Amino acid sequence: MSVVRLTLKLALAVLPGALVVVAAAAVLELGRDRAEFEADQRSDDQAMASAFADAMGQMWETLGAQAVQSAMVRIRASGAHYRISWIAPSTGELPADERSALLRGEEAFWRQPEGSELGWLHAVVPVRARGRVVGAVDVAEPPVDLRAHVRRTIRATILTTLALAATMMLVTLLVGGWVVGAPVSALIAQARRGASGDLRARSHPRQRDELGELTGELNRMFDRLEAAATEVRAKTRERFEALEQLRHAERLTTVGRLASSVAHELGTPLNVIAGRARLVVEDEKEARAHAAIIIAEAERMTKIIRQLLDYARRRPPQKEEYDLRRLASDLLPLLATLASKKRIALRLEAETSAAPVTADPTQVQQALTNLIVNAIQASADGGTVDVVLRAARGRPPAGLDDRVTDELDGFELTVRDHGPGMAPEVLARVFEPFFTTKPVGESTGLGLSVAHDIVEEHGGWIEAASEPGRGSRFAMFLPRRTA
Repeated sequence: MSVVRLTLKLALAVLPGALVVVAAAAVLELGRDRAEFEADQRSDDQAMASAFADAMGQMWETLGAQAVQSAMVRIRASGAHYRISWIAPSTGELPADERSALLRGEEAFWRQPEGSELGWLHAVVPVRARGRVVGAVDVAEPPVDLRAHVRRTIRATILTTLALAATMMLVTLLVGGWVVGAPVSALIAQARRGASGDLRARSHPRQRDELGELTGELNRMFDRLEAAATEVRAKTRERFEALEQLRHAERLTTVGRLASSVAHELGTPLNVIAGRARLVVEDEKEARAHAAIIIAEAERMTKIIRQLLDYARRRPPQKEEYDLRRLASDLLPLLATLASKKRIALRLEAETSAAPVTADPTQVQQALTNLIVNAIQASADGGTVDVVLRAARGRPPAGLDDRVTDELDGFELTVRDHGPGMAPEVLARVFEPFFTTKPVGESTGLGLSVAHDIVEEHGGWIEAASEPGRGSRFAMFLPRRTA
């Protein structure tokens, strides 16, 4: 169908030019016919007028002026097609130019105007007798009726045009279908296969022309695309592996910070377990109560260790439906031990009862951990880190995703500290990999960069705000789970 449309467009593009040529030829032919008729009229009228002028001149010399006048009256009365008149030299019947020519003894031609129509053609030849001009013979012929000829020409032109248009359409369809249609159909099929992801699609050129060259170039383009796609897949796989290694390294760094705090946290329940075990031995009556306390403290230690192991364990990304409020609630107790070393209070304020998102819990937990650990490190001893969860609507920052024009429904997790804050030049670089203001050995400079990348992979973004002396605020936005 597309080939038929193409050939029809080609035919319709050529047809106006052909019609213009045919119309111009018809106009030229009509003009040429008119000129030929005009020339024939002039020639015939001149010959007739000259013959009458010679005869009248001889009659004037032999019989006199009266005989000439009588003869002209009889001739004019007998003429059916022509009007033959006698014109005296001083008459005012002639136009000024023709009258001047007559007085000089010259022949004159003029056409009598009749509105917009052609008038009678007059051939005026002077009559000489005894060496002088005694008058003139005016032979007038009515205009030739060209309307019938015009109608015949228009009819022939229309028939020629219709035959030309039909022939052009037929020839264009046949030749276009063979020369253009089949190659273009093959190229369209190849392009569609390529658009669907099949980069192995190839066409075989059947002709040595521009379409054949286009087919060859398209095949070579697919060769290059296939090679580039293979290279991109390999490099993407390497990049994701490297990125996951960096994230895992960052998790292990955080685990290292938490290890001593967790060890200190486990010391208290271990002492409780040891004391209760001794009481079980010494006081058999209260053995059941002591055993229940031992179980509770053991479960508490197991939960702490499990959270730490889950956080440190490396596994491939797995996005699933998850409650962001539950994730924050489970994470804060794990980080509380680290915060307690600086006597910092972690406060979670949830303004929504549930925050359903589609996310990889481990990755989002890592991003939130990096933000909270960073806030703990920036806080002074005895300070507070506030974590606030609320429903929100937002649009990605400029340059992040220009395809998103409408606001998105989602949830915002804000981590705020009350530390010294950051200068504008530091704030502008906080998400750069390996950028840190901490002493060497205390930070890898990857925490905020990794958190930024994780949130972007989940279709969200992180915004940072800080002023010297007024603390820092990091807002992590994740879109709401779609049904």
